[in-house]
Amino acid sequence: MKKGVKILLWIVGGLVALVLLVSLLAGPIAKGYVNRHGEDITGRKVHVGHVGLNLFTGHVNIRDLDVYEDDAATVFAGFDTLDVNVRLLKIPFHTLHFGHITLAGFHADVKQQGDRFNFNSLIEHFASDDTTADQDTTPSDWVLKFYNIRLSHARLNYDDLATNKGWHLPDVNLRVPGFVLGGEGNTEGGLNIGFDQGGRLGVEGNYDSQSNNFDLTVSLADFAVANLESYLADMLRYESIDGNVYANLKAEGNLDEIMRSSISGNVAVSALAVSDANGPVAAFDTLAVTINNICLDDNRFDIASVRLGGLKATYEQWKEYSNIDRLLTPESGESADTGKVADTPAQPADTNTAPTKPLSLHVGSFVINNAALTYVDHTLPDPFSFAITKLGVEATDLTTEGENNARLQATLQGGGKLNVLWNGDISNWKQHQDLFLTIRGLDMRQFTPWSVAYTAQPIDDGIFGLSSHTMIANSKLVSKDNIDIYKLRVGDRRKDIDPEVKLPLKTALYILRDKDDKIQLPLSVSGNVDNPEFNYMKALWKTLGNLLVKVATSPVRALGNAFGLSGDDLEFLAVKPDQHILTSEQYHVLSSLATIVQSDSLLTLTLERQMPVGDSVAYQRLDSQISNYLIEQGLPQNRFSITVSDSANSGRSGYAILSQIAIE
Repeated sequence: MKKGVKILLWIVGGLVALVLLVSLLAGPIAKGYVNRHGEDITGRKVHVGHVGLNLFTGHVNIRDLDVYEDDAATVFAGFDTLDVNVRLLKIPFHTLHFGHITLAGFHADVKQQGDRFNFNSLIEHFASDDTTADQDTTPSDWVLKFYNIRLSHARLNYDDLATNKGWHLPDVNLRVPGFVLGGEGNTEGGLNIGFDQGGRLGVEGNYDSQSNNFDLTVSLADFAVANLESYLADMLRYESIDGNVYANLKAEGNLDEIMRSSISGNVAVSALAVSDANGPVAAFDTLAVTINNICLDDNRFDIASVRLGGLKATYEQWKEYSNIDRLLTPESGESADTGKVADTPAQPADTNTAPTKPLSLHVGSFVINNAALTYVDHTLPDPFSFAITKLGVEATDLTTEGENNARLQATLQGGGKLNVLWNGDISNWKQHQDLFLTIRGLDMRQFTPWSVAYTAQPIDDGIFGLSSHTMIANSKLVSKDNIDIYKLRVGDRRKDIDPEVKLPLKTALYILRDKDDKIQLPLSVSGNVDNPEFNYMKALWKTLGNLLVKVATSPVRALGNAFGLSGDDLEFLAVKPDQHILTSEQYHVLSSLATIVQSDSLLTLTLERQMPVGDSVAYQRLDSQISNYLIEQGLPQNRFSITVSDSANSGRSGYAILSQIAIE
């Protein structure tokens, strides 16, 4: 062999051996360099356990790398394994081709204190001192291709030290088969996240870089609402919150018009329960929503069905706030001394924003099954609590753009039944509402706290029924109600209560009862719902009170129903001019009067003598007989009086019966 050839072979062999040696030593050299100079490079202490480089295949393998905090003692971020393959032969053609990128066991602990994060020093270390903006806008001719990208079992933690809030994701996985930067093609991938308090999120997506179109599928399984506790505390004030969320949603659209994306799928929440310091506020077994299409840009929500099962909710009202007000007010929004919800300063209107499109909502089927609602009123002198159970609501084709119909039925506390038929407009409710409501078999004793508050008298007995038709047209409310009550009894007036209205309730009820112990009252309430002083319940009580006063202040005709007498018999007690002794019929009238006057402490009786001029002694004898008999019947002397008419020559002989109500 020629000497020159031998030398060439020795040179080539030596170069190959050198390349092999460098390839073998590159990893350990790189490892040593990183461990010695990592702090100079990053500004943080860096430690790596293994570095493997293959200059022939473009394969890089790094294991056990950690980047420390500024204290050089606490690990900030790192990973177990990073494995990368680069096609080196593509580089001369301005193509950076990654055959695979695998990152396993990545972990990072991000902490925030005010407006500063624990990675700020890293950013500041790499920040350039040259603040001049890069003016070169020439498109790069490099193409970056990424294939088989995997992030497996990553652990990500974020903590806001100032607010003690954060996210803890113990298992994050990412899969991207491939995507190209600087070229055209489709990109697809998947993300899977496990949450520390339960639940997994899965995301699968496709993206076309040429058209900018995308489609995204999101699935959520067994997601515990408790994962959101630290953030829900910014919006709600609660003692505890539990529940699980499930979802299977699909979004399709274009990144250039992201708000016009179409969203469809299913969302469900199970076993949700919210409690405040006083106890449960709301809970339900299941809430399931099926979505046909949602377009946020059009403000359009087309919902196939909404089904709510096992709802249990409590509404408590105090004079200045309710439990819902308190629940929806963050801790900082409450006055420390009273608990009153603080006023929110008015914000100036943004005149530059485009007008929001009106809400377009359609729900094909709306169903509530087996709900239970409890109302507690702490504003009354005596606390009032009332429960509605077995509540069911059914409606089809609910819409904000037209007429709606719904049916409601429920069992009322004490055995009553409630039925409601509704027809009306949702978006412009003041323009049209038509509501038929019936209540049957309701025990009225449960409403004693309200009765005491409005009249100072408790309800001792009574079964209540109601047929009500309420209409609203152009903000004008008209309600026509028919009340049907059986064996209604009220107790004595309480001295410690200053009632809203002062009524001769016992007297009025006594008069209103028919021979079968029934009371049937037609009532009519009207008002303008735009008037801030209009209150339906107060208007109803006022209407009822006016009716009772009218009846009680003119009892003589009504007494005819109670005692089988005509009104004329009780408007005037006829006495013959020469009569000296009362007749049995006259005693019966007086007995009836004594009974009715004793039924209510506000009622008094006046007998006005109207006799022709004659024997005054004889007339006084009759006055004495009447007075003695009324006292014998138990009527106190201060509850009745006998007077003489100014017009003695009225043409009548007897006593005009004048009952009066002492409205205070």
